[in-house]
Amino acid sequence: MNNPFLSYLKEEKIEYLTPTCSLNKAVLAKLPIYGIDDSIEGKTFKEIFSTKLIVEEIKSIAKQHSVDISGFDDYMLPKLLDKALISDDVKYNTFALRIAKKFGDRLGLILLSLKQGSKENRKSRSDWSDEHWDYWAQLDTVIFVGGLASSMLGRHFKERIQHIFDIAAEKPYNIMLFDNGTFVGAMGCALRMMEDNSTSLVMDFGHTNLKRCIAKKASGEIREFTALESVESKYVHTKLNEGEDIWNTALLLHKHLVKTIVDTYRKNYEKYNLNNKIIISIANYNAAGELCSERGGYAKLTELGNDYAKILTEDLSGALHKRVEVKLIHDGTANALYFSEIENSACISLGTAFGVGFTDIKI
Repeated sequence: MNNPFLSYLKEEKIEYLTPTCSLNKAVLAKLPIYGIDDSIEGKTFKEIFSTKLIVEEIKSIAKQHSVDISGFDDYMLPKLLDKALISDDVKYNTFALRIAKKFGDRLGLILLSLKQGSKENRKSRSDWSDEHWDYWAQLDTVIFVGGLASSMLGRHFKERIQHIFDIAAEKPYNIMLFDNGTFVGAMGCALRMMEDNSTSLVMDFGHTNLKRCIAKKASGEIREFTALESVESKYVHTKLNEGEDIWNTALLLHKHLVKTIVDTYRKNYEKYNLNNKIIISIANYNAAGELCSERGGYAKLTELGNDYAKILTEDLSGALHKRVEVKLIHDGTANALYFSEIENSACISLGTAFGVGFTDIKI
């Protein structure tokens, strides 16, 4: 069936996603099955599953099991959990399995609610029609990417999802895991958006880091892919601090992005013989370079103008003293582009929030 989440730009002849596809604001108004984790009924998907929630759970359960995590920063705790799942230390292993089970079950209940599309859950999602629910019901494959989907943690999530579907006697989605998910968005952009026989700077603007890569494409394939050191994301907070002005914060964010791109391009231009195309995956819905002003840390950039790709192109061209062209793409779509050969599937990134892309999109 046609994908109701895709919109189309006639002039550009490209498809794009809008915030309608987001899973974060979906509500589990009615659980598909009871007796697993009834406390999550009535909550949004984002209130049920996220990196932040898992980190909070790790801290709580570690205290109960007398597991010392004092030497680890919050961002390191999911990796610690992953290692604990294969630990020979019974104490570490027990606390890790407890957390993996809890959030794996929650993922299972979320996916089962999408598969079944009960009338209560349909009613709670006013921006979805029956067509949207029916599309999720008929999908064959769900691909998980992101740090929470990798290694042993992802495998435990997959097992729990299967268990939830078995209890419900429902045919499950084919769950695929991608271990090396850090640069999957950048690789998707390079594979599907780069000109052949060329080398481009490809970047991924997330809420934690700005990832930087050099990609060489030849004969329709990525022949070389060099991951550079990431740069910290700045000014992407969604709530303004006291006395902060949204326009000035947007300008600071823009200057940080421009400086990062310019420094990266200059340093690598001669070494890799970079072309003038800069491809950027960004954590924001966008169509032909125009960002969505509704949500996310990068939404504030719309304060500077509607067409952010054009703004970046002009400022980068001036700073580099040569004409460059910027292509922007929604990060969830960038992830999905890497898996475009897998038919009838959705790509979900597990991180700060749920990110979604569909592999049938035409860019």
